[in-house]
Amino acid sequence: MEGRGATTVPIYPPSLPEMEPRQEPAQSKVAKVWLLWNERRLFWRVAWKTFVVALIISFLLPKHFDATVKVVPGENSTSGMMGLPAKLANMGGSTVGSGISLALDASGILSGKTPTAFYVEILKSRSLQDHIIDQFNLRERYWKTGRWWPRDYYDTRKKLASFTDIDEDKKSNVITVTVTDYDRNTAAQIANAYVTELNRAAAGLNTGEAHRERVFLENRLSEAKQDLDRTALALSQYSSKNTIMDPQGQGRAMVDAAARVQGEIIAAEAELKGLQQIYSDDNVRVRTLKARLETLRSKLHGMAGREAETQAAQPDYPSMSTLPILGYRYSDLYRQMKIQEAIYEFVTQQYEAAKIEEAKELPSVRVMDPAIAPEKKSSPPRVLIWVSSVLGSFVLTAFWVLGKNSWEQMPAHDSRRLLAADVAAEIRRGLRKLTRRRV
Repeated sequence: MEGRGATTVPIYPPSLPEMEPRQEPAQSKVAKVWLLWNERRLFWRVAWKTFVVALIISFLLPKHFDATVKVVPGENSTSGMMGLPAKLANMGGSTVGSGISLALDASGILSGKTPTAFYVEILKSRSLQDHIIDQFNLRERYWKTGRWWPRDYYDTRKKLASFTDIDEDKKSNVITVTVTDYDRNTAAQIANAYVTELNRAAAGLNTGEAHRERVFLENRLSEAKQDLDRTALALSQYSSKNTIMDPQGQGRAMVDAAARVQGEIIAAEAELKGLQQIYSDDNVRVRTLKARLETLRSKLHGMAGREAETQAAQPDYPSMSTLPILGYRYSDLYRQMKIQEAIYEFVTQQYEAAKIEEAKELPSVRVMDPAIAPEKKSSPPRVLIWVSSVLGSFVLTAFWVLGKNSWEQMPAHDSRRLLAADVAAEIRRGLRKLTRRRV
């Protein structure tokens, strides 16, 4: 570029974009407070309407009552330090190679108290929950429509678990069971039923030495009873068939009776000889005495078993010749019956002793505080619902007011407003299409 002389180029100050005055944080906070204050009527309307709704809902919610029972696991007679000498004696005979078992036994000895975790797991078991559900008909009780459509056990167990709180104190070994229900008396009954079912389930799971001994003796007692009944029946049938009760006593009685009959025969023969010297054989006294002699001799022969006729004439009594054989069989049956009686008495005594030992060994819980009907409800906390609802409405209203103000201050070409307008238009188009299809 050609020019005459020196060319002067003007220098302009750089053009900077106009910057808005920066607000101080304190002024921004005051502006927000001022904005909220201007909307105080909105806050009031939202607050009282929320309070009314919360009031209605809080009174529609069902009341809940908490009943609590505290139990302590009982210690059996073989637990703790009482069983320490026996455990040490059993461990003394073990070999050196059984180091693992010795360690396990030692850990069992050091644990003097019954573990509460075992009882807690029983309280949470499915079988115990099912017993509680069936006992109190919870499949219908927990739902308004349960009377017509009872729920299944799965849903009822979940509901019962949510209404039951089981707490275990590892230091004091105290188990606390808290049951929630809509009725105060039912809550106490369910809590106490947990203790009853816990004892029943623990007794069923008992596999101690006394329990095994009691089961064995129970089976052996049944067998001994059957053997005793069989031998007693055989002895009674044999005695009835052969008309024998006491062979030794019957033998002595028969010998005495035969001696008396023999003496009567001798006396009658002597008297007959005297009468025959005086009277003839046709005399009445001679004939009568002869007939009496025949009767006595027949009776003596029948006792001795020498004639079949006389033996058949007296079928109710055994003869002296058959009595030893019958007595031998009778004595054998009688001895077997006495043996079975002794066995039965011995097993019965052992069985009763095993039952006592099992009762001592049964794991059981002792009730520290039984559940009683609670005096006050545990929920719903109506005052807390009212206060939290009103405070929540204040917070949500404040967010709404501040968000609305920030939205209105955004410029029209802001990307966020454009995105929101696009989404709103798309939703409106979708609603119009849906309305047209229904029409």
